[in-house]
Amino acid sequence: MPARRPEDIPGLIAAAFNTNNPQAMLDIYEPDGILVTPPDGAQVAGIDAVAEALKPMFAAISKADIKMTSAMRSGDIAMTHADWHLMGEDENGEPIDLSGKGTVVSRRQPDGTWRILFDDPVGV
Repeated sequence: MPARRPEDIPGLIAAAFNTNNPQAMLDIYEPDGILVTPPDGAQVAGIDAVAEALKPMFAAISKADIKMTSAMRSGDIAMTHADWHLMGEDENGEPIDLSGKGTVVSRRQPDGTWRILFDDPVGV
């Protein structure tokens, strides 16, 4: 499902994790979108690199709760901040319980939908 408003993006990210649907997450990225990977802060660019970086997350996370805390828009660019909480299990069956505050910069597409340009899950 596309983001009709930038404010829809946090909920779409949560839905992608909660349904274990990485393609749904990739569908809301621009083809050259950038993801900052925690905890090291490395940046990956382009949909293929983002897909590769998200694989371990989708393998481990089974529940996501993401709440938008603020949104700003200027023309075709928007920035949203969200509080997130991710839960699941690592490859050894140990519980994962992570939380943080993230920032997404998105851009309105020619069809009126919004896609992620920059995604920094720990950058507020």
